[in-house]
Amino acid sequence: MVIIILKLFFKIMNYKNIKGGYVMFKRLVSVLMVVCLLFVVVLTGCDKTADTEESGVVTITYFNFSAGADNAEVLEAMIADFEEDNPGIKVENVSVGYGEYFTQLATKIAAGNAPDVFELNMENFLAYAIRGTIREVDGLFEKTGIDKSVYSEAVLKAGSFNDKQYAIPLMFSTVMLVYNKDLFDQAGIAYPTEDWTWEDEMQAAKKIRALGDDTWGVLQGIQFWEFYKTIQKNGGNLLSEDGKQFTMNSPENIETLTYMRDRIWKYNIEPTEEQRADRGSNDLMVEGKLGMFYGGVWSFADLVKRGEGVNWDIEVEPGNTAKASHFFANVGCISTTTDKYEAAFKFLNYIASNPKAVRRRIEAQWELPTINDPELLKTYLEIKPPENKEAVFKSLDYAVKPPALEQFAELVEIVNPKLEMVRDNLMTPKEALDAAQKEAEAMIRLD
Repeated sequence: MVIIILKLFFKIMNYKNIKGGYVMFKRLVSVLMVVCLLFVVVLTGCDKTADTEESGVVTITYFNFSAGADNAEVLEAMIADFEEDNPGIKVENVSVGYGEYFTQLATKIAAGNAPDVFELNMENFLAYAIRGTIREVDGLFEKTGIDKSVYSEAVLKAGSFNDKQYAIPLMFSTVMLVYNKDLFDQAGIAYPTEDWTWEDEMQAAKKIRALGDDTWGVLQGIQFWEFYKTIQKNGGNLLSEDGKQFTMNSPENIETLTYMRDRIWKYNIEPTEEQRADRGSNDLMVEGKLGMFYGGVWSFADLVKRGEGVNWDIEVEPGNTAKASHFFANVGCISTTTDKYEAAFKFLNYIASNPKAVRRRIEAQWELPTINDPELLKTYLEIKPPENKEAVFKSLDYAVKPPALEQFAELVEIVNPKLEMVRDNLMTPKEALDAAQKEAEAMIRLD
């Protein structure tokens, strides 16, 4: 570049001695100025490239779905906080709608273009762990100096598989028994307690049902998610303990499904689909026509907004031979193909447990943080109603996970339609579970 500039300079000097060369001189000076500017730009670009390489800035891609439109700004704020506190790491945020998220993620992984770090819900986490597409992270806690004890032990298990940690729990929701105090008072019944059993619930529901033709004792529903949890309250499960056989039609499972069916068709303390008339559990509670329902923390905001004047609270779900509580958790996973795993690990732990991120999540009411710090959770507990917010966290003591299957989605497609047939009194519990057992054995691998 310097040689080119010098040659041009000498040409300019020669042209000055030519008659009428002044115009040419001015043109060449302009050319020379442009060349010099280009030279500066090139040098500057080289310097920037060098600075970027020498600075050691790492960029990771975060693929996620849960923020949605409501919490997109919250997530961006968390990322900005992280980058400010970790100047050596940049995060490329890629948010996709839930409906297409898992298809896109599977396509990226199959094409060898997996994001460095990505979000999974509980059911898909287990499937991805079995496939070996996510990295074990136990060793990274010690390597990075991050304290694993900042997390609730029960929630931390949501990201484990075969006694190894494969994910960081980002957020969770538990399911509890939501009840209408006013209807309990009218029926002369003591409020639910943590040690309530199915029999306690049944007797209370019968008394509340007697209050009116369109007043219902309980609403749980008969569907896959409630079924796989409820059978564990009665000593049942969908798989054998070693995971090598289906146990769909075990006596415990048939007994449980019979109990769920009888609440609708034998005692009618729970409405049929026709009686419910497209009203959800929150709708019936707001109308003052439902004594109890099984619902998660996502119900609270709607009940507060629409249920002014309704005196409601929550308690841990009743059990039978055991207690079991259903909870939903989203976890952060690191791809086995990334070489930026330490940066990814720091990022996941930051948005899950850093006090700044925790406060942002609580203020936005974006699920619940997974940390084990009473002081940080105090703000959440102080938001009323419900009064018994502690039940949200007590439920974690009884949390159960869905079956660990690579073909989990196929299992849901097999079981759920048969449960709906029982709900509508078109199949007996035994017929439905016998059919589910036979179909699952034929279509799903257990290896």
